[in-house]
Amino acid sequence: MNKLSFEIKTSKDFFIKLKQDFEDFSNDIESSRFALNCAMTAWHLTDWVYHEFNYENTFAKLSEFQEYLKKQCDSLQIMQDICYGSKHYKLIRHVPKISETEMHEGTFDSTFDFSFDTSELEIKMEDGRTLLFIDEIEKTINFWENFLKRQNVRNINI
Repeated sequence: MNKLSFEIKTSKDFFIKLKQDFEDFSNDIESSRFALNCAMTAWHLTDWVYHEFNYENTFAKLSEFQEYLKKQCDSLQIMQDICYGSKHYKLIRHVPKISETEMHEGTFDSTFDFSFDTSELEIKMEDGRTLLFIDEIEKTINFWENFLKRQNVRNINI
C-alpha cells in the first residue's frame, strides 16, 4: 500500500484516478493538460500493479513487466511515450514510437461528432500513421479495466 499519495492507496484507487482524469478530458477533448494527466496515470499504473500484485516474483525488473504489458496493449506504448516526452524536455534514453503530437485545428467545434473536421489531439507515429489521443486512451483504459478484473479487483467500474 502506498503511503505517500493521500487517499490513493491501491492500484484500484489509481485506476479510478485514471477514469476521473479521462472524464475531465472527455469534457474538454482539446485540453493537452487533461490528456497528459491521462497518459501519465495510465503509464504509472504499470508500477502500482507490478508491486501490489507481486509481479516481482514473475519479472525481475519493472521494465520487463512493462514490456510484457505493452505486448498486450499497443496503446500503452503510446502512453509511455507521451508520459516520458512530457516529463522530460529531451528524451535521451527512451526511444519513442511517436514522432510528434499536435492539436489538429478543425473547421467544426467539439459539439459536432468525429465525422466532421473537429479539433482534436493527434499522435503522429514514426511509421507515418496518425492516431487520435482519445482513441488510444480509451483502448488503454479498457485494457487496464480488463487486466484488473483478472486480478480479482472488485467494483472496478465507476
